[in-house]
Amino acid sequence: MIYLKSYCYSRHELPFIIANLEEGFEYIDKYYLYEYNYTHCGRLKDYEILKVFHLIPEHLASKLYYKTIDLTEYMEDAYENEDLIHNMIEPIQRSWVYNDENVEFENNDIIIDIDCDEIIYKSSYKKLLEELNKKMRPLSICLNQFFYKPNYLWKNCNFSSPTIYKYVMIKNKTKIIKGLKIQNLRDLPHKTDNIYGCHMSWIMPVDYMIKKLHSYSHPCYRKFADVEVLKKAVDDKVYIFDLNRKFEIEELEINDVKIPIYLQKNNIFEYLE
Repeated sequence: MIYLKSYCYSRHELPFIIANLEEGFEYIDKYYLYEYNYTHCGRLKDYEILKVFHLIPEHLASKLYYKTIDLTEYMEDAYENEDLIHNMIEPIQRSWVYNDENVEFENNDIIIDIDCDEIIYKSSYKKLLEELNKKMRPLSICLNQFFYKPNYLWKNCNFSSPTIYKYVMIKNKTKIIKGLKIQNLRDLPHKTDNIYGCHMSWIMPVDYMIKKLHSYSHPCYRKFADVEVLKKAVDDKVYIFDLNRKFEIEELEINDVKIPIYLQKNNIFEYLE
């Protein structure tokens, strides 16, 4: 069996959820997707995807296991505490599938561990699975990095945070936090040889960028939560989070093969208006 595994927090992620379902539909058996009532920084929030779940095409939703989880007993406020975010809250949120009493994995089940905006191309699944079976170790998956807009390709940017592994490779390496089993695999040293998808990073309306900055797992960036600053960064194609980092954008045609089919439209967020 082949599974996608992720979690969500905001309505703007809906197009990426649909894109992952559409690209992977022929290959995956289920997409496990969790939403929590607390942000990355331990502050209370609504279940946002629940409000737009009805917009997911019915045939795609047949392979989606979406579940809301109340994390009240596990959370602490960590708005300015990055260590607490990364060492407790984020691992708990990334690992809930391993604590779901309705989910049981077999040794040879393959898990593709992604964030919602990390999308594996339909054309890449077979080769990705072949590489895993050849190397027989957990791998970080190399992706094209897009930034600000679905057709803004960040050239020469190496992104490889999501992972792929067989359950048997990780089942005995469990860490326990607050009584929960933690399997949080990201940014592994062993990478795939090829690019197998894309990361649609910071692609959202500006007001959602501000919401993200106030719930983000990196408190040092909260100072950028300003409408005019963010609009200018998008318009000028400037990576404001680190002005010394090379940020070279190639503006692709919207129907470029590097862009998932579902995202090949001028306004993927029109449902938010």
